Amino acid sequence: MSQLFTPTMLGSALLQNRIVMAPMTRARANVDGSPGPLAAQYYAQRASVGLIITEGTQPSDDGQGYPATPGIYTDAHVTGWREVTAAVHAQGSRIFFQLMHAGRMSHPLNTPHHRQGVAPSAIAPVNRYLPCQV
Repeated sequence: MSQLFTPTMLGSALLQNRIVMAPMTRARANVDGSPGPLAAQYYAQRASVGLIITEGTQPSDDGQGYPATPGIYTDAHVTGWREVTAAVHAQGSRIFFQLMHAGRMSHPLNTPHHRQGVAPSAIAPVNRYLPCQV
């Protein structure tokens, strides 16, 4: 336990401690998928950890599976994430992206272009969320 709060290296990144915040979807991105001021505030408030792993961030508009999730494929997205990372770095922490692509689980209503999701397989996923038998 005594080492938990000591600095450590993760590759070339110096972490202020050995605590990592796991990714959790916040679904608070702007309509265009860019992180706004609330995202910067949210992550900065948690920057006492050594490393933050962001919520799932889609690398293309074909990868969006859920509304209000952030992207990293437009200039507005990059600008928003720069503000987030600056806020986290100002608190002495580091932040890594979790890239996420929803694939076949995406729905056309959740993507900005309303096309069918892109996936490596033409086989539809099985619905495992059946009503419970009580």
